[in-house]
Amino acid sequence: MSDHLDAILISENALRTPADAGGDLLETVKSVKARLQLANLETAVQACSSLTNEKAFLDVAVLGQFKSGKSSLLNAVAGLDLLPVGVVPVTAVVTRLVAGPSLLAKVTHLDGNADVVAPERIAEFVTEAMNPGNRRNVAFVDVETPALRDWPTLRLVDTPGLGSTFGHNTQATTDWLPNVAAALVVVSAERPLSEDDRRLIGDVRGLTPRVWVIVSKIDLLDAEQQAEVIAFLQCRLREIFASEVPLIPFSARRDPSYWVGRFSEEVIGPLVEDPVRERKGVFTHKVRGLAAACIDYLKIAQQSAIRVTVDRERLRTAILDETVREAVINDELILASKSVCAGFSRVVWPHFENLIYPIQKRLVEDLRTDMQGWRGHLGRQSDRYEVWIRDRLTAELAKVTTTGAPLARQLVDNAETRFRRIVEGFRDRLGRNVTQALNLSLSPLSWEVRAPSVVVPDPSFSRTFDISWGMLWWAIPMPLFGWLFRRHFLGMVPWEVDKNIRRLNSDWYEAVEVAVNNLRGQALTWVQAELATLGQLLDHQTDEMPAIEDAIRRLEAGLFLSSSH
Repeated sequence: MSDHLDAILISENALRTPADAGGDLLETVKSVKARLQLANLETAVQACSSLTNEKAFLDVAVLGQFKSGKSSLLNAVAGLDLLPVGVVPVTAVVTRLVAGPSLLAKVTHLDGNADVVAPERIAEFVTEAMNPGNRRNVAFVDVETPALRDWPTLRLVDTPGLGSTFGHNTQATTDWLPNVAAALVVVSAERPLSEDDRRLIGDVRGLTPRVWVIVSKIDLLDAEQQAEVIAFLQCRLREIFASEVPLIPFSARRDPSYWVGRFSEEVIGPLVEDPVRERKGVFTHKVRGLAAACIDYLKIAQQSAIRVTVDRERLRTAILDETVREAVINDELILASKSVCAGFSRVVWPHFENLIYPIQKRLVEDLRTDMQGWRGHLGRQSDRYEVWIRDRLTAELAKVTTTGAPLARQLVDNAETRFRRIVEGFRDRLGRNVTQALNLSLSPLSWEVRAPSVVVPDPSFSRTFDISWGMLWWAIPMPLFGWLFRRHFLGMVPWEVDKNIRRLNSDWYEAVEVAVNNLRGQALTWVQAELATLGQLLDHQTDEMPAIEDAIRRLEAGLFLSSSH
């Protein structure tokens, strides 16, 4: 940057606030994105724009490996046993705690519908045991509590544990990470700072300037061991990140009032002392990361624009080579999709098939017993049978769906995992090509997944008879022929059970296929947008150099201004 430009920026800087600098930088990114059609930056732009709402909560995310003590920490801080804990991976859904006049829980589903539920029912929606595979399609659960009345600007977020045996739990947290404003990475004193912990800390440091490491279960160590673990962690964090990472020990079991007080003073205090400052700090941090990604794209365009046509075509071929072609990625996604859907017949149908005979036997026995008390003409008994089979089979199929839903949801989760690996592999190859061809890097951008819901239709039932026997009841003496019709009723039960469970299996397959194809479409759209963005950048001509260089200067100037506050 020239001395003249430095002088201009320093002069402007004296007249600007951090909000001005960050806001101007975001507007510059938006302008550059629109002018040069950088479509893949749209999600990141929206994330930054959402932070300009000063009435929104500051999200304080509690992150970490499963069973690290995240829920126990939040229970102790809130002073209530709101969040379930256990000896196996428990939390399956993101749960958010805010201040409120009374204790209240609201469940928001993936389709946007929300229900207020009793706080004691939270476990039904957020635990792996009671909501396996998130079969209830819960997006998140919000809890209001007077216990947080002193922190009205904060929202404490309990996330599913990373590294759980349940892949959808890890994915729920990964998908939520871009929303982090402040992060508490919980590591257990039993197994401090694993490789996954180090990776997580590095990831969230790229998303927010406010990161604390919470050493949970410190009560499991004596005083000497505590000091040794704390010293070890401080040293390792300093070595890994070349800077200090605040570290707070904590215990939810022994002397919790002391640890909660220390936590409130060292972590919560700085966040609530000046919420405007905190919001500006997070906003500026995220906008700077967005601007850096924008500059990376522009430098690719700059290098392409200075080359003659022949060199530009060679450059395009080197970067957008066979390994990152849309058709190749689409083939990979289709194969993964077919593989997942093919697994349905191996995973879900055997489960349903094993339930057919027990349900048939149970319903036949129950109907035989119940019919002994039925009275009236044939039309009345026929109507009664239709009501009986509808009610009883609906109840049985609801149980079947409940047991089969986690299996179907797991298939959808497997599809998302496979698609994400394909997309990440594509982005890695693309970044490698850019580095080899231009000696430039691509800032990391991730595929933002919109989790599809898996919806299955209600069961259907056949009529007992094709004609209305209610009109002919007088012609059929039930004392003589009632046994014949009752045997017909009993004979229909196994057929109804088999038909509806097979239909339910087919409906589940279609629902899983729709959800998997939804995810595949999202992944392919993301790949197409990335290829389109790179293709447009590599098409810029020499006469466009002034606009590209102007955009880079404006972004670098914005970064300079935002960093000086």
